[in-house]
Amino acid sequence: MAKSDYRCCDVCDDKVFYDAKLNYDFDRPPMFDGSPRLDYLGDWAVICETCAETYTCVVVPRTKQEAGDAKQ
Repeated sequence: MAKSDYRCCDVCDDKVFYDAKLNYDFDRPPMFDGSPRLDYLGDWAVICETCAETYTCVVVPRTKQEAGDAKQ
């Protein structure tokens, strides 16, 4: 499979899962990182099993400035 059909690790860029069959919406504005919208997903982080041994994903509130930028 082509690497472009996978969601890659945000740390090491290795393949994490096959995403070609996910429901991407190319008619809506892209997500914060420039990738196409995925259903109602607002933002995400993905790490592989190896990187998960030394990294973690954390959800934190946006600053007022970031929240304002996201609405534009």
